Amino acid sequence: MLTTDKKPTVQDFPTATLVIAGPWHRGHQLDTRPAVVVGPFGGTEFKDTATMTVVWYFTLGAPQPGDNVQAMFPHELTPLDDTLTTMNPDVFRDIVCGLRRGRFAYDDGNELRAAARQAWRERTGLADADPVARHTLHRS
Repeated sequence: MLTTDKKPTVQDFPTATLVIAGPWHRGHQLDTRPAVVVGPFGGTEFKDTATMTVVWYFTLGAPQPGDNVQAMFPHELTPLDDTLTTMNPDVFRDIVCGLRRGRFAYDDGNELRAAARQAWRERTGLADADPVARHTLHRS
């Protein structure tokens, strides 16, 4: 029997992809909750070789490495059919506020911050959807 099931990879989850996954706490995986992809583990220079994706569980507060910013395997993530541009405006506002208050290890959050700024411009009508930015805002 031929199967077409493909294991997800880091490349299937570009920065700003909305997902659901279960964060880890003290060796136990918690119930699934929404998160947003920060980028490949190790930074964008490892996007072709990384085996894990960094996600931020934004419903758990402003980003803090380890607490709500964690590296996850792609098979632990389920993409949502929504984007920063189209998601609920109150949740988007919470994400933007959290990005300003929190921190990421190294420069991991820079691309996510750029994607959130682009989504804000699109949401407010200050910019048309940029095809390059749209690539980072939408899951292929």
